[in-house]
Amino acid sequence: MNLSQRLTNIRKTAAMRWVWMLGCILLSLPVMAVKPNRPPVSEGLWCDLYFPQAAVADVNTIYIPFTLAGQLIMVQARVDTVEGYFMLDTGSEKLVLNQEYFDADESARRVASVGNTGMVSDVVEKRVDSLHISQLVLHDLYAHLVNLHHIELKKNIVLIGILGQEVYQDFEVFIDFQNRVIVLSRVDRKGIRLDTVSRWEAPYDSMDFELKRHLIIVETRINEVKVRMILDSGAELNLIDRGVNRKVLDRFTIIKRVNLLGVGKNEVEVLAGVMNEVYCGNQYSEKMNTLLTSLDEINQSFGTSVQGVLGYEFFKKRRVLINYERRKLYFFSPVRS
Repeated sequence: MNLSQRLTNIRKTAAMRWVWMLGCILLSLPVMAVKPNRPPVSEGLWCDLYFPQAAVADVNTIYIPFTLAGQLIMVQARVDTVEGYFMLDTGSEKLVLNQEYFDADESARRVASVGNTGMVSDVVEKRVDSLHISQLVLHDLYAHLVNLHHIELKKNIVLIGILGQEVYQDFEVFIDFQNRVIVLSRVDRKGIRLDTVSRWEAPYDSMDFELKRHLIIVETRINEVKVRMILDSGAELNLIDRGVNRKVLDRFTIIKRVNLLGVGKNEVEVLAGVMNEVYCGNQYSEKMNTLLTSLDEINQSFGTSVQGVLGYEFFKKRRVLINYERRKLYFFSPVRS
């Protein structure tokens, strides 16, 4: 297979999340885990998470509670007969399934994929009859099977799969960290909600974004320098490209060197530190945990020119709504207790 064909395969299958997110070795916080249908390798690793049932306000709007495993958003879902906890990841394109809990189809097609630490060669495509997330049911999907077990061990979690943008591309996605809830509201081709029943509060701020395939790209400012960044709910820490303008790095305080773990079981050494200033539209953030690394593979694979990633560190203090059709982000005020 020549280089052109390999790149084409990569772009077709963004399966994976470079789970740069899962690489966040920086924070060794204790993480709770949940049991899938199959027994785990070591019973000593697991404990239970509790989720109340998701609520439905209208046939077109679903409220789904979430919990955090580390800094990863975990929701309850079922793929065919396997039920458990999945990560909601706006930085992933496809439904990704952990091959620890699923068998490949007899005629499974192998595809190429790319991760933040290198090529992920062992990716198999699998047909899924149904995906259930509360009352939301999707049929006839194609998922990518990837071995995520090494990440489970590293993070001490059970990860059944990853819910990428293809799963909720027909919905507005409201990520409310204050109330630990995801709200999916179906929209038409103009981005207008089909739900005529639910009452929504008014956002206090909004900004445009660029959608490159499944990637949400926003323009930020760091030390008066424009920096294009991916907005990614699956990134535990922010990322900044080591080739960024030197003025940007003046706002970056290095703390230590760490190893970043990716989906391909590869590790690379990166610099961990704190980004002291980021303006995203009118949204100002400071002192965000950030990794300094190379984003060359991401840019080459998806034809992008980004210099960073905004993840959990950006989301954790905000209530953010993503409208993919309108290419708009909306920000909502904190709820007063």
